[in-house]
Amino acid sequence: MSADSPTDIDLRLLRVLDALLETNSVKQAAALLDVTPSAVSHSLAELRQRTSDPLLVRNGPRLRPTPRAEAMRPLLRAGLTDLYRLIADPVEFTPATSTRRFSLAAPEHIVVGQLPDVLPDLIAEAPKARFEISSVLAPLPELLDSGSLDLALTTLYADETLKLESAMMRSQLFAERFVCIGRRGHPLLARGCIELAAFLGAPQISIRMPGARTSPTDTALENEGLARHVALTLGSAHAAAQYVGNSDLLAMVPYSVAARGEALGRLTCVAPPIKLPPVTGMLWWSNRLHSDPAHRWWREKLGRLLQPINYGDRSN
Repeated sequence: MSADSPTDIDLRLLRVLDALLETNSVKQAAALLDVTPSAVSHSLAELRQRTSDPLLVRNGPRLRPTPRAEAMRPLLRAGLTDLYRLIADPVEFTPATSTRRFSLAAPEHIVVGQLPDVLPDLIAEAPKARFEISSVLAPLPELLDSGSLDLALTTLYADETLKLESAMMRSQLFAERFVCIGRRGHPLLARGCIELAAFLGAPQISIRMPGARTSPTDTALENEGLARHVALTLGSAHAAAQYVGNSDLLAMVPYSVAARGEALGRLTCVAPPIKLPPVTGMLWWSNRLHSDPAHRWWREKLGRLLQPINYGDRSN
């Protein structure tokens, strides 16, 4: 592109021309721009060369714009005003009128167990927006980085499998305990607890994420030199709760999964006989979207709505 191309013009030159057309004086334009009169004169000379027009000519003590400069004045002012607004004014976000797509990937027990309680409020606040909720997928970093996915809610146990980068923005939302569940009336849970020997010998469901070598429960047992009787392996805590409710199988699930089945009278939950770290829920997003007002509304609203949920502080 040639040096004389209009697209190469320095914004400084346009500001000088705008000031000259407003003041009709090199000295006053210099004061307005907080530069020297010599700098204004040099800029005017460059503008004259680029436009092949004198732009402003001396008429007594004042400068007078040429017809070319008069024609440029309204477009110049409008253009500079738009540029200043583009840089200075934040993009406004109004939930009530937004048609934006908001997306989230989350574990199934959050999608099924918790989001139905909170999403209706968000949909009511942004009725014209579109919300897309999906399961956590393996290419999560790429989806977040490309902007195809706004947010990902993962657990501590999923982060390593999904290879999320620490460069991503993140915030912890909750820390949820594991409980041992069985069908209501299960003989091993009748006393409101379960002994380690009975726990290890009982047929159980292991819940393992795709790509994971083992489950958090089995990892904790391995660290103690122990193993349980795994009769069935599933990839879903909610599916495990369904199987448990119709059999003598036991399962270790996040408390929020157990609480719903317990409230319906289908499940009994007790504290496990082994110590397990909590299921830590982390919200992830790309740093490119961190300052976007719509994205900020989505993640802050979601965070505030999910954090107050009872994640199992109750003792058994």
